[in-house]
Amino acid sequence: MEITCAQMDVLLSFYVEGDLSKALKAKVEEHLKKCPTCREKYEIIKTMIHDLKTSVDDREEIYSSRSNSQYRIFQNNLSAYVDNELPQDESIKIKKYTINNKQARKDLEDTYHIRRLMSESFNKTKLDAKQDFSRNVLRQLNPNEDYSFSIHPVLKLAAAFVMTVLILSAITVFSLTL
Repeated sequence: MEITCAQMDVLLSFYVEGDLSKALKAKVEEHLKKCPTCREKYEIIKTMIHDLKTSVDDREEIYSSRSNSQYRIFQNNLSAYVDNELPQDESIKIKKYTINNKQARKDLEDTYHIRRLMSESFNKTKLDAKQDFSRNVLRQLNPNEDYSFSIHPVLKLAAAFVMTVLILSAITVFSLTL
């Protein structure tokens, strides 16, 4: 049985985390070889994970530079800027700093990219909320294994969102203590 792109959307996160059986892992790898769209999604996810892992090292490098206090102000206000919660004068300062700082531009782009991906994932999951799409996909691909996920997909997405926010907050707090 061939894996469809819709099934790959579900399986990619399990694949990246190494939570697939050998048979499913082989099917996913086969599909990735054949499908440029899914391969691109996989590369984006892999790059994002790599960027998160290396961000702490990058932050240390940035904090040791001359623009230490300006970058901290930028980091502290980034979320509020993206959510349009800053006063106009603060927002203008963030814009000016972003224009003149390559790392700040990258941070802002990454923030918007993560926000867009999370929004797309939430909207997709919201549409599939009436059924546990992940469980059905896994059962179709490997009917001999029992996948008894007891958490509703919307709750899984909410938990993933909360974890992402907590991780990003922890990184920010950690970087501020340097």
